[in-house]
Amino acid sequence: MIRLLWTLHNHQPVGNFDFIFARAYDRAYRPFLEVLKEHPGIRVSLHFSGILLDWLEEHRPEYLRDVRTLCEAGRVEILAGAYYEAILPMLRDADREGQIAKLVRRVEALFGSAPRGLWLAERVWEPSLVASIARCGIEYVVLDGSHFKMVGKTEAQLDGYFETEDQGYRLKLFPIHDGVRDTIPFSSVEDAVANLRRLDTAPQVQIVFGDDGEKFGDWPQTFETVYTEGWLNRFFSALEAEPESFAVLPLREGLADGKNLGLIYLPPASYEEMMAWAQNADALPKFRQLQHFLKESGKGDEASLFVHGIFWRNFLVKYPESNRMHKQGLRLLRRLDEVRDSLPAEAVEAATDHLWQSQCNCAYWHGVFGGLYLPHLRFALYRQLIAAQKRMDSALLQDAPYTWEEGDWNFDGRPEYLLNTPQVLLSFTAGGAVDQFWLKRTGINLCDTLTRRREAYHGSIVSGPEEGSKLEHQLSAKEEGLQAFLVYDSRTREDFSEWLLPVGTSFEEYRRQNNFPGMELNFGRAACVPLPEGEGVEIRFEGLARMPEGALVAVEKVYALSFEKNILEVAWNFKCRQGQADFCFAAETLFCLLAGNAPDRYVFWNEAGENKRDILASHGEMLGVKRVGLADEWLRLRCGVEAKGAFALWRDAIETVSRSEDGYERVYQGTVVAPVWNVHLSEGAECRAQMRMELEEESVGW
Repeated sequence: MIRLLWTLHNHQPVGNFDFIFARAYDRAYRPFLEVLKEHPGIRVSLHFSGILLDWLEEHRPEYLRDVRTLCEAGRVEILAGAYYEAILPMLRDADREGQIAKLVRRVEALFGSAPRGLWLAERVWEPSLVASIARCGIEYVVLDGSHFKMVGKTEAQLDGYFETEDQGYRLKLFPIHDGVRDTIPFSSVEDAVANLRRLDTAPQVQIVFGDDGEKFGDWPQTFETVYTEGWLNRFFSALEAEPESFAVLPLREGLADGKNLGLIYLPPASYEEMMAWAQNADALPKFRQLQHFLKESGKGDEASLFVHGIFWRNFLVKYPESNRMHKQGLRLLRRLDEVRDSLPAEAVEAATDHLWQSQCNCAYWHGVFGGLYLPHLRFALYRQLIAAQKRMDSALLQDAPYTWEEGDWNFDGRPEYLLNTPQVLLSFTAGGAVDQFWLKRTGINLCDTLTRRREAYHGSIVSGPEEGSKLEHQLSAKEEGLQAFLVYDSRTREDFSEWLLPVGTSFEEYRRQNNFPGMELNFGRAACVPLPEGEGVEIRFEGLARMPEGALVAVEKVYALSFEKNILEVAWNFKCRQGQADFCFAAETLFCLLAGNAPDRYVFWNEAGENKRDILASHGEMLGVKRVGLADEWLRLRCGVEAKGAFALWRDAIETVSRSEDGYERVYQGTVVAPVWNVHLSEGAECRAQMRMELEEESVGW
């Protein structure tokens, strides 16, 4: 007899569009429940992230009442997890336990009983989780079969659950059967049932099925298969028709006597695909080739013990933008600990919850779904970080006009410098650029772009879909000509970064990153100097540029921030110390607003007395133009860039090519405006390039 322990995970990320919540409800969550109600012999486990529960309670409360009715009838078990679906290993112990406890309380209030089991976000496991999870009163966790295969277990040896421990804390681990998971609901009902029947090799065989609830209706083409064509109804009917052969049960029923498989210690892992996606783009094709070779040689299953991808944390190295969000969260949590006693309890609770929301996993990684590549998800997480910062500012600033701190908040071994005022927060890199530009009134990180980088799947855009049955193998381009947008930046994008380029570099070469990275410019440590009468502050960097022909140019870079006027000026003072220097100097400013093609977000300027306007996702070389503006009417934000002495303003849309469940797509990541100067210096000569950014913000009550 097959005891099929059925588990579905339902989740939507922080900041996702309301219409996507509604679509997933209409196409997956509600229809699954309706089918389930028609099959009294089917009992299951369900997990809902706290984000989704909040949305359901506000918009579809009748659904939660229906789920509670099934819980009270013993037909549904609700699992716990991190409230905001965080990758638990990336959290401090206190935040792991806080998020789990918050969802445990929520589940008990909504459904009548406290959960015993836990769904682990993306099944990202590290051994240190045991103590944190167990301290929350959780008894068991569901993981993928790939975790267990890494320590030598075969699928035939996963008939039950295992025990593990850490620091004397105990946890039970259920293994998902990868083969069963991959066939449901994509094979025919007959084949899916036959596949289960082949596993019926003992009086009672325990099989765990665990997967995303969105797979049942909201993934491409699945609504038609699962509901219109009746796949799920027919599958449940087929299993109910043979009660002597099949039983569909919640996870808690898997703790039966005789199914304890003993002690196990698992290494850091996730599901097989995730460990592949975490690899760097150059390594992933080689890994796939090796997997294919081993499979063709008949050694694929045996090799899974030794050949697998890498663990989730590498996403923080692969994508510096992900690391920045994560480390800003850690920085703020540390600061909250320092000022906790100086804040009202309500502010501490609110700041904590904002920081927990910023830990929602979806915008920190990228696989077959958009994830990190979706600007609205990153925007939402930064809003939570900024909200937490604002909650703490009364204690951090203590009526001072600004604070200045030096440290290594992103853990890259180089110093960063943080300038915090009531209006903005700026983080300066060791290289003199800015990688955090928080506008607190608007609630946006103005330089939250994404570097255009090579992804391993970009070759498939040219050659066509890969071989395989998984979703990532079925994708095609969503528009013609995507190959033209496969442009890769030669360095990580940062605000107010500079390029020293050969004289005559064209705008098109700049756009396509030809003849890059340009000439070397290194800055030393930063100094912060208050301006007279407390009206602002200056940040100074000093550096040296080496020209290909041997010239040496000293560079002083000065930021001047006006507190009251919302004006930031940046100047570069050049002095040629040796030889003769001739170069094209471009200074980039980043404006990472959303919806590059929307008519209410645009760039505007005056050229030869004529007012011009274009969408944000546009590009152009504006010769003789000294000032350009950018507007986001939805955010009620206007930005202006003015450059003295520049011969042109280069304007470009930063657009990436990534994949989502719907196919390969172009995504607008922001607009760059770069004033350009031609610099000619003889030995001992000096010159200056200067630009000015003005910001007009209206409070939007976010």
